[in-house]
Amino acid sequence: MAGTHGAGTQSTSGPAIYTPNTLWAQLIEQNRAEARKPEGRADSYLYFVGSRFSGKSTLLTRFLRPEQADVPKPTEGLDYTYIRKPSSGGASDRKDLTHVWELSGGPELACQVIQGDNIFLGQKQVTSAVVVIVVDLSKPSEALDSLLFWLARIKATLQATYGVLERKGSKLPEQLRGRAKRYFGSSHEDNDTINHTGISIIVAATKHDTFRNEDAEVRKIMARTLRYVAHMHGASLVYLGGLGKAGAGAGTDTNAKDTAADRALLANFRAMLTHLAFVGLDKRMNLRLEAQTDHLQPLMVPMSADRLKDIGRPRGAGADASPEAALEEWRAVFATIFPPKPAEEKRKFDIGQPQFAEPDVDAVSVQKDAELAAYLQQKAAHQEELAAAKEAKRKALVARQQARQRSNRQLNVQPT
Repeated sequence: MAGTHGAGTQSTSGPAIYTPNTLWAQLIEQNRAEARKPEGRADSYLYFVGSRFSGKSTLLTRFLRPEQADVPKPTEGLDYTYIRKPSSGGASDRKDLTHVWELSGGPELACQVIQGDNIFLGQKQVTSAVVVIVVDLSKPSEALDSLLFWLARIKATLQATYGVLERKGSKLPEQLRGRAKRYFGSSHEDNDTINHTGISIIVAATKHDTFRNEDAEVRKIMARTLRYVAHMHGASLVYLGGLGKAGAGAGTDTNAKDTAADRALLANFRAMLTHLAFVGLDKRMNLRLEAQTDHLQPLMVPMSADRLKDIGRPRGAGADASPEAALEEWRAVFATIFPPKPAEEKRKFDIGQPQFAEPDVDAVSVQKDAELAAYLQQKAAHQEELAAAKEAKRKALVARQQARQRSNRQLNVQPT
């Protein structure tokens, strides 16, 4: 992948607080300075989401530095980095910027971050947003639920963001959905059936090397189910394997052919993601590999490359051909082949854990809490003063009225 990847990360377990003279503040000021330049493409926003231990950190590392063999530590919370790439807009000194967020820690934390900050698919991000949903093929029974969970969160967040924009009179939501439909093309038979979100979504099914030797029928149900869900949301679907091994594919249980295939899939994924992040949906992707929908092979299905008629429907499907009915049919078949495992005790995410301590942020938080408490106390005292003044004014008005009434009565008394 052409381009220079900037070095700089920030891990947080909650909303970032602006503190002068910190890495975070420097990054913000640098981004603001870049945004003031007239040349080049606007910043884009890339999100890696998925279940815990699904391989998000490893996949992000392989995307940024494919030659790096080390497996990164799992992310707990919200992790930030950025990528720079020479601009294609004409200015030689201009570099386009992509902000990269990795979100981990389970559904509870995911909902906290999505609902509690403007980081995920806000008004600023939707125009150039790319979301990579990572599903774990080594835990096949969890793959579909994880994918549907994140798609639901994406759609709900976009609905809220689009609603705010539309109430302001903006036509951006309509334009983004229209852009996605144009990418599929007017001749695509499923264009009007697909739920076009308006953003770019990639479903990255990792750890394919642990799944590739399963029974053919098992792989078929997994492939067709994931294809259906991805296609109905206008998303790309890619299988990736060997990410956790040196050289992205080498290992004692992997032959040379599989190793080469894993490397080719990773290179193709990087090309796809680079295009979506730095070019977008206004131009079609020029990928290294041809689309692959054969369930006996690692899937590589770019958006618009699939067809509902090619995916088909499960055996014994009913007469209802609606997307909702078809999804329930696939979920039923999927649950038969991949029955859910007993629910494990959910691990609570404690934002106060020592490993998430950030002295600068904590100090500012304490200061702001004290300032807020002082402000509320001052406001309460001021309200009491206003109430007392209002009551005194009311009593004075009543007294004047009573005095006026007594004076009138005296004037009306005639001497006998």
